[in-house]
Amino acid sequence: MQLASASVLPMVLKAAVELDLLELMAQAGSGAAVSPSELAAQLPATNPDAAVMLDRILRLLCTYSVLNCSLRTLADGRVERLYSLAPVCKYLTKNSDGVSMAPLLVMNHDKVFMESCWSSGILDDFSVQSINNLFF
Repeated sequence: MQLASASVLPMVLKAAVELDLLELMAQAGSGAAVSPSELAAQLPATNPDAAVMLDRILRLLCTYSVLNCSLRTLADGRVERLYSLAPVCKYLTKNSDGVSMAPLLVMNHDKVFMESCWSSGILDDFSVQSINNLFF
């Protein structure tokens, strides 16, 4: 099962970085825990299900220890998940110099790089030269 779903973590992490979720969580303060609805409110999202979709992303990142999760009981009795950054996020959020490894993650999982690994690239003469043309 792990081999069949090996691409899930990097792609979900890429989505989290592109949505700026980790930076938004870091801006909440050291050790702060935020809910998916709080994060969704900070995004320019028009999707009414954005908070639910973010919750699924954040839960998956918890299973790989990228984030931590705690529960909060609301006044109406419902339980809400709160998420905070795990230590590994030190490398995925900007440091005091404004640098992180997040752009490298996004680049390494870009469509162009990922397509070069597909079997169609072997069968259809997709070569490293195609990637080189992007940069040179």
